[in-house]
Amino acid sequence: MPVVIPTEVKYEERFLGPLTIKQSIYAGLALLIMAFTWLVPLIEMHGFIKVIITIVVVVLAMGFIMFNLDTRLFDIISFLGVKKRASWLHPAAQELMNVKDVRGDIVFLKDGALGLIKVTPINFGMLSKEDQDSVIYGFLEFINTLNFPIQIVMKSINLDINDYLSGLKRRIEERDDKISLAYYEHFAGYLRDYIKTTKINDRMFYIVVPAKKHWDERTVIKSLETRCENIINALSFSGINSERLDTQQLLNLYASYFTETFWLDEDFISSVTMYRKMWKKAPRAIIDMEA
Repeated sequence: MPVVIPTEVKYEERFLGPLTIKQSIYAGLALLIMAFTWLVPLIEMHGFIKVIITIVVVVLAMGFIMFNLDTRLFDIISFLGVKKRASWLHPAAQELMNVKDVRGDIVFLKDGALGLIKVTPINFGMLSKEDQDSVIYGFLEFINTLNFPIQIVMKSINLDINDYLSGLKRRIEERDDKISLAYYEHFAGYLRDYIKTTKINDRMFYIVVPAKKHWDERTVIKSLETRCENIINALSFSGINSERLDTQQLLNLYASYFTETFWLDEDFISSVTMYRKMWKKAPRAIIDMEA
């Protein structure tokens, strides 16, 4: 029976017994400090201070040798030095997202362009054996037809049932049924508390489609449209519904990473849409003030 040999094997040469070169350096520095503390007659210290210094050096040496304390300290310093909170208008956020413009249903990056396709998931476990085989075969055909790289993105969001509860309450109020309304208040409170306590999330799936790099923007747009259309058609053979996000949906999707609200309809109020509405009303307000 053949044995699979892993291709990525990390091995470090041993220098002193079981210690690697880096660990040996840490051990040597620790011994040098302790020897300098106890044996050099020029240093006049109280014996208790020398014991404290020795304990600290031994603990640090064990941390560097046995627990990779140097790597952990480097990660902590790097984490503390990175900006962790920024608005969507902040240059740090723009640099992180690498987005130059969003228009024409396309996200233009500093080094290319891309389109996003929203995929509606299916309950694979509820399908029959024949339907499951059909989905698997169709998805296999979809993978084999790709001649360019794609990225599959999953976004977890808080489950929002406000629309469902609002519609249910509206129907009860139209019937003018006070008993049912009382039951509704209890039911709505229970659902909200249950979702908040158990942290039930919904998942959104997207396919990121890169455009063919070209100096002509029209060629980029045409290639992206062709690729998105081919992916949507290929997924349809597996019974998977998908649609390409338009400009407004793209703006709302990117804004959702900076706000707690996530919605892809036109009435979604995010930082982006709020500022756009403010700037649309600004010239009219200036004219009224001048008048």
